[in-house]
Amino acid sequence: MITAGSIARGLLVLLVLIVNAAPGRADDLSTATGFFRVVVGGRTVRLEGIVVKRANAVGRLPVAIFNVGRPGSRFEASETKASPLWLKLVLGDLARRGWLTVSVLRRGFGLSDGPQQAVNACKPGAWMHMLNADADDVQATLEFIAQRPDADATRMISMGASAGGGLSVMLGARNPPGLVAVIDMAGAEHFEGCPQLARSVADDFAAMGKRSRIPNLWLFAKNDTLHPPDQVEMIRAAFAAAGGNVQLVEFDPILPEGHTMFDTIAGRRQWLPALDAFLRQQHLPTWSENDVDMLAEKLGLHQPLSRGNADYLRRYLSGPSERAMARSLVSDFMNTGFAMSMDDARKEAMKGCEARARPCAIVMENDQWVGR
Repeated sequence: MITAGSIARGLLVLLVLIVNAAPGRADDLSTATGFFRVVVGGRTVRLEGIVVKRANAVGRLPVAIFNVGRPGSRFEASETKASPLWLKLVLGDLARRGWLTVSVLRRGFGLSDGPQQAVNACKPGAWMHMLNADADDVQATLEFIAQRPDADATRMISMGASAGGGLSVMLGARNPPGLVAVIDMAGAEHFEGCPQLARSVADDFAAMGKRSRIPNLWLFAKNDTLHPPDQVEMIRAAFAAAGGNVQLVEFDPILPEGHTMFDTIAGRRQWLPALDAFLRQQHLPTWSENDVDMLAEKLGLHQPLSRGNADYLRRYLSGPSERAMARSLVSDFMNTGFAMSMDDARKEAMKGCEARARPCAIVMENDQWVGR
């Protein structure tokens, strides 16, 4: 519940957030890290978090919270970082699509207050108890973020990877005000050496599907060793049969391991286009065909666009950060480089372009035109 006191606390914390340099163009994104003081179960809790948005964004933005998975031990939990490079890149991908993006370390992770509110006990109900505790933290964070003057509290999505995806499904089953979509990446039930889950997983997802009234998008790779296709289909069928609104997208094997598709370049090249399609279905922000036309005009491509050029530009716009496009100075040849840093993305783009149609120049960095 949002109160005057919680608003005051929120504004105080917003004032002490530290603004850091974001990857990519210096004027592209605004990144702030710090602590959110949220109320969970009637108690004020300090959670470590990060907020990313376009540096030139104005007005109230829809909110996307990205929830990371659970570490394998309490020691690993204490060593968890709030803003590893891969997460900053993912938040940047969403921010460039028009979102106020957030991630938070739940209780017992990193520098957030503890202790962890659930343990990986191998017994019936343990997984649901864990997800409920995690969902408490995320729901409290969304209530906190909703107080920001740049947040649109009527358009919020919860997405996450592994256990962070599962907790997003749990949060969606609560149908909190303002939450309009859920995206689960590689999140089902898995406790190492716990065969009891094989008997409870379908019932658990049916219970969530029965309560959920929010559209879900589930993204899994066929080589996810924690959640193989037969388990994924079982939980989808149970969730849908109970009344849940779910779309499942399964990707061909993503190397090196399907369960980690959320943080690799290869994985993000697969799931970001699927996310874009889902966002359009829900009438939520992402890039549009107008962006394709404007980029084609800047590149001086002949109209109407050939199918090959149109598809290439769509793949570029849907691609992950960091990315750069090199364009030949003597032909229409273009080449894209993807990397974990913009410098490496530029080098990869130029290498491929100059091997085919030199000389070349960089014309795009992420979704920013830098050509002449």
